[in-house]
Amino acid sequence: MIDYILADNPTFVRYGAEHGASLVIWWIIGISMMYFARTKWSELEQRRYIFYFGIFVATTQLFKVFAKLHLGTFDITTDLPLELCNIMALAMPFIMLYKWRFGWSILFFWICAGTAQAMITPTHIAAFPNYEAIRYWAVHVGLPIMAIYGAVVYGWRLTWKDALFSAIGMNVVALLVYFANIVLEANYMYLNAKPPGATLYSILAPWPYYILCLEGVIFILFSLLLVPFMIIGYKHKKKQNIAS
Repeated sequence: MIDYILADNPTFVRYGAEHGASLVIWWIIGISMMYFARTKWSELEQRRYIFYFGIFVATTQLFKVFAKLHLGTFDITTDLPLELCNIMALAMPFIMLYKWRFGWSILFFWICAGTAQAMITPTHIAAFPNYEAIRYWAVHVGLPIMAIYGAVVYGWRLTWKDALFSAIGMNVVALLVYFANIVLEANYMYLNAKPPGATLYSILAPWPYYILCLEGVIFILFSLLLVPFMIIGYKHKKKQNIAS
């Protein structure tokens, strides 16, 4: 069985049927979970089921290391859990289980800003039932599902201070990973070179200037992500004023 799901199958087509089906299926799962959490589940069940979901996402990510070791293709420059999505996948199940709002506020911006381009311009080439196809969509759709779950189910809201702390945290992590890249001669988080193929990075300036461009992109994306929360806050405040 393990050899079956690990067998090479590099036939994934960006914007093809599998691309669309993967997004639809995962988002149906996510929206269904939020619906039941809001209408059917107790507070304990809300935390328990999103934790189980998060553990599945984290397991698919961690299994990548064992899969590579099994195949004899493990590469320290590409397969360590040093990508931002790896870090978030391991942290989010416990953030959701223990309802750690500050941790969620930091990772919300990272998740929604990062996974958007991963869903629009996927970088993997393996097609289902290859394990890499399952892992890619589990992580890159599972993470935003958990992030949005915090807002929809737990009722958490974000402010500009949250965006600031999130941006600072991202730069701290990026700095640490950058030095790890130098030691390992790697390119985790694409800090030392652009990702291969046509992605949103392609329209940015060459290295290292695109790092500065990304800071501007982060500012714009984080600001856009704040807009829905600002609108909700404004409407809530308006209702309170009318009520008083």
